[in-house]
Amino acid sequence: MCWEQRGCASWFVYINMSTAVAFFVLLLLRGNFANASLWCYECGTHVTGEPDCSDFSHATTWTQFWRECSDDSICVKILPAWPSERNDLDTVRGCAPRTNHRGVEHQEGCWSHPTASHSLACFCKTDFCNAAHVTTPLLPTLFSVLGAVLVLIVR
Repeated sequence: MCWEQRGCASWFVYINMSTAVAFFVLLLLRGNFANASLWCYECGTHVTGEPDCSDFSHATTWTQFWRECSDDSICVKILPAWPSERNDLDTVRGCAPRTNHRGVEHQEGCWSHPTASHSLACFCKTDFCNAAHVTTPLLPTLFSVLGAVLVLIVR
C-alpha cells in the first residue's frame, strides 16, 4: 500500500505541512488585521509633549514618532501650501478623527484647508502613511507583493 512506501509518506507530510503553513499565515494575517489599530507618525513643532517635526526628516529612526490612534481615526499630515525652508517647522503629523466637524468622512489625499488658505491637509488610512511629502499607498502595495510571494512559496 502507498502508506507503507517512504516516498508516498513524505509526499503526504509535505502536502500537510504546506497546508498547515498556509493556514497559519492566513490565520495570523486575519488576527493581525481584525483587531489592528491604526499607527501614525505624530509630531508638532512647539506642541507640548510632542517631538518636533523638524527632527522627523533628520531622524535615524522614527520610533519616537510612533503613535497608536483610536479606532475611529485617520492619519493626517498638515503642511504649508507653499514650499519654503520652514516646511519642517510648520508641519504637523498625527491622528485625526475619521470625520470632520460636519460628520463627513475624510477621503485619502491632500486638500487645502477651507479656513487656513496657507495649509494643506493630507489624510491617509494605512499604518505610518503620513511620513512622505505627499501621501503614497506604499504599504498596501508592499503587503500585496509579500502575500503573493508567500502564496508562491507555499505552493
